[in-house]
Amino acid sequence: MKKAVFLFALLLAGCGISRPSTFYHLEAASQDAAISQKNITVGIDEVIVPKYADRPQMVLQEADSSELKISEFNRWAEPLSYAVARILADDISLYLPKSTIKPRTYMSEKFAYTINVEISKFDIIPNQKVALDSWWTIFKNGNIVYQGRSKFSQPVDSDMNNVIKAQSDLINQTAKEIAQKLIRL
Repeated sequence: MKKAVFLFALLLAGCGISRPSTFYHLEAASQDAAISQKNITVGIDEVIVPKYADRPQMVLQEADSSELKISEFNRWAEPLSYAVARILADDISLYLPKSTIKPRTYMSEKFAYTINVEISKFDIIPNQKVALDSWWTIFKNGNIVYQGRSKFSQPVDSDMNNVIKAQSDLINQTAKEIAQKLIRL
C-alpha cells in the first residue's frame, strides 16, 4: 500500500513538470544592400498571415502531406503579422537607405506609398524547406499603383534557429522585390 501511494505521488509530481517554451523572432537582414538612393516614405499598412499560422505556437507541416502540427514549445515572440511587417520594413530600408520605411502605427501618419501584404503560405516543413508565398499591393494616395506576387522557398534542416533564419531570408527576398518596384514608380 505504501508503495502504491508513493508511486501515485511520484506520478502526480511528474505531471506538473513540463519543458519550457522557446521563443523565436524573425530578424532583418544585416548586409548593406542599397539598390537606390531614392528618398520616399513608405508605410507597411497591413500584413495578413494565414489563419492556421496566426497563433503564438509555430505550425509545422508534415513532409509530403497536408497535415499540420502545432509545435507547443516553439513559439513566436510576437504576433506573426507584426513581426513580418517590422522585418519587411527593416529589409526594404536596407535596399532604400535614404527612404523612411516603417510599419504604419497611426492612421494619421502620411506616407507617399503604403503597402499591404497578404501571405497565402508561410510553411515550415522540417528537414525539407520553408516556403513563403505572398501577394503585395502598393498604394499611392489610396489608389493601387502596383500588385505583385513573391513566391520563394529554401531548404532547411530541423534546427529551429536555421528555420527562422531561412524564413527571415524569404522575407528579405520579398522586400527586395518590393524595393525594386518602388524605385520604378
